[in-house]
Amino acid sequence: MAEEKTSPETSGASTEPGIPEVTPVPTEPPEPPLTPKPPPTKKRGCFGPIVLSLLFLLIGIIVGAGAVLLFFFAMPSANPPITAPPPQPGNVSVQADATLIGPIAEKSLQEAGIPGTITNLQVQFDQGDQMTITGSYQYRVLGIPVTQNVSIVLQPYVDSCSLQMHILSANYGSIPITSFASIFENKMNSKLQQVMPSTVMNGGYTVCVSGVHTQTGNIIVDITLTPTSS
Repeated sequence: MAEEKTSPETSGASTEPGIPEVTPVPTEPPEPPLTPKPPPTKKRGCFGPIVLSLLFLLIGIIVGAGAVLLFFFAMPSANPPITAPPPQPGNVSVQADATLIGPIAEKSLQEAGIPGTITNLQVQFDQGDQMTITGSYQYRVLGIPVTQNVSIVLQPYVDSCSLQMHILSANYGSIPITSFASIFENKMNSKLQQVMPSTVMNGGYTVCVSGVHTQTGNIIVDITLTPTSS
């Protein structure tokens, strides 16, 4: 009798009759999902923030200057003249020119606290009751020197035996600054009080300014001297 050959059992093969042998197919691992790459970023130049800061600074300066100019133009360009009583002749007349009024005006401007400096100060007297002070106003903006012309028109008048000055108009270049000149007006009137004494001759006469008027080149102040009772 011939020997029957038997084949060794294969691992994982089915030994049951009628069921075909199934060989497992190796599965590949799933590919990871694709993530979109970020777009390449552009490198900003180092001058970008500097230019932007300078632009905002320039806009701020323009807006600030516009607000100041609007405030200036919104103010009255001139003050009305003061209606003073008719001048009295007095018994003494004093004539003063620019050599006396000029230093008083210059000192008053310095004490008014105006920033910058005023040079080339000149005083001009007109016929009637007006005098004009002109000069060059110098100051600095962001370190840059700026010069503008300044003119102040004043009206001399008498109030309670005292010589006073009333500002009719003040201009900085072409910009009216009349309202800002009130400090200068007060300083100048205070200086005039120091120049004009209340008594003379060891107190033997009281001094009362009775009238004032201007003429080309000078100012005429009429004074009444009254003997004091001993």
